[in-house]
Amino acid sequence: MNVKLIVEYEGTRYHGWQAQAGAPTIEAALREAIHNLTGESPSLTAAGRTDAGVHALGQVVNFALQQPFPLAQLPGALNARLAPDIAVRSAELVDDAFDARYSARARLYAYRIRQALPRGAYQRQYAWGLHDELDLAAMQAAGERLEGTHDFRAFGRSPRPGGHTVRRIYGITVNGTGDWVTIAVAADAFLYGMVRRIAGALVDVGRRRRPLEWIDELMNGSTVGLRLAPPHGLVQVGVEY
Repeated sequence: MNVKLIVEYEGTRYHGWQAQAGAPTIEAALREAIHNLTGESPSLTAAGRTDAGVHALGQVVNFALQQPFPLAQLPGALNARLAPDIAVRSAELVDDAFDARYSARARLYAYRIRQALPRGAYQRQYAWGLHDELDLAAMQAAGERLEGTHDFRAFGRSPRPGGHTVRRIYGITVNGTGDWVTIAVAADAFLYGMVRRIAGALVDVGRRRRPLEWIDELMNGSTVGLRLAPPHGLVQVGVEY
């Protein structure tokens, strides 16, 4: 049986999604919970491999179980075996052809910023705190220059060795309410570090440290001045199939 989970997690104390020796990861924690519950150790496929410190509201995971299990009980049973910063929100049986990664048509991420902040505490794990007041209109204009199908080699690397770096961004929106700013990015897929570099670029435009034309230079492959935004402001919102 091919099982699809929707998983939420607070990624602060994890070294990302992908299992790695000697470090706590979301994949390893979820696999251990599944093994403790079912006695099986299936391979897990996630829609996206989030980086260390990145959060998720709608990570999609699928795996095969050899023995039947009542799916209505699966979220609660797994949550009882997981730390409080990981939660299985739902479980359903899907077609054997479903693949959380390769069946996805669109992925949505949001990056949160708290601006004009002399000192803050609340946002420490969930947003990038900035002293500057940002020019949101300039950030939106910069984001629109990234929309469409392009080679985003300056913004990240392919998850596969030698893989291509062409991606399609469906839309970027920049919204602000008070001192809170959210950059929402929807795309067919992302490169490693891509959303964090997009956020870093838009923030530098919003700080008036870089002109809009700098975005065009990045799109032509330049990496001069481009930096990663901190991971804790990023959350994977959901996946469309």
